[in-house]
Amino acid sequence: MNNELPNDTTVASLDRRGLLRIGGLTAVSAVVVAACGKTEAGTVGRVGEGGQTPVLADAIVNDGVLLRTMAGIETSIAAAYGHILDGGFLSKASATLPDLGDQSELIAIFQAHHVVAAETFNALAVEAGAEPWLCGNTRLDDAYITPIFERIEQGIPATDTTLKIEPSDDPTRDYVNLVHTLESMAASSCQALVPVVTSAAIRFTSMQIGVRSARQAALIALRIFPGGYVAGVGESVVAETDATTTTAAEGAAPAATAIPLPFALPARFGLLSPTTFIGGAGDENGVRLKFNFETPSLNSLAYPFYSCP
Repeated sequence: MNNELPNDTTVASLDRRGLLRIGGLTAVSAVVVAACGKTEAGTVGRVGEGGQTPVLADAIVNDGVLLRTMAGIETSIAAAYGHILDGGFLSKASATLPDLGDQSELIAIFQAHHVVAAETFNALAVEAGAEPWLCGNTRLDDAYITPIFERIEQGIPATDTTLKIEPSDDPTRDYVNLVHTLESMAASSCQALVPVVTSAAIRFTSMQIGVRSARQAALIALRIFPGGYVAGVGESVVAETDATTTTAAEGAAPAATAIPLPFALPARFGLLSPTTFIGGAGDENGVRLKFNFETPSLNSLAYPFYSCP
């Protein structure tokens, strides 16, 4: 056995840094060789194998999709009215609308209309070769109706950057205004359906349902604002003076607030523009919840590859 110590050159070449450098280069070289071994000449190798890109189903919009969507909207509205009625909100007095009275019986009639409307749209969807849509419209429920319920009944808890928002200062006012908003949106949605479906029978039925919703929107508007028949016309012209609103025909109307009063006929023709809902208690800046309810668009349609949750 040779008992001589190795010279300084040998020790330097085998220190920890040298071993790590050699080991690292060996590992990298092995990976590159493995990657290049799976490529053809003239191509750039890659490390690892990726999965196949998923292929999404085509989002085809046809009569069946549109009818399923309308059925879901009508179901969502009926369910929203059920929630309002079960909570007894419309039977309570409103500080903002002291002359409103109990509208529960009227809203129950509205609810029955939307239940029948959903069944009608589903029947037409089946005739068009589509599966019926037996639940609410997911987009309408999750992005609009449920947040409104939460803001009105529970408020918003405080966070690290925002103060707590209390529940609504007048739930009855908010819910009767929500009814007007949903009726207006239902009428607009039925009208918007007419030029995009291919069947005259669907157009006719859609307008029948839409006319009923438009009349219901007008009726609840007059319950909220008696005398508010036509926006900006004749006796229904609204004149604001300080914190009060008056009409020439009806005398004192509900006090003016950040929440606008609805009119039975907001325009000469049926509107396709968004219907705005404002309600709930204000935040630290006095700003209330505000949503624009629009007619169905591509992100709210009930495509064949969607199913009820």
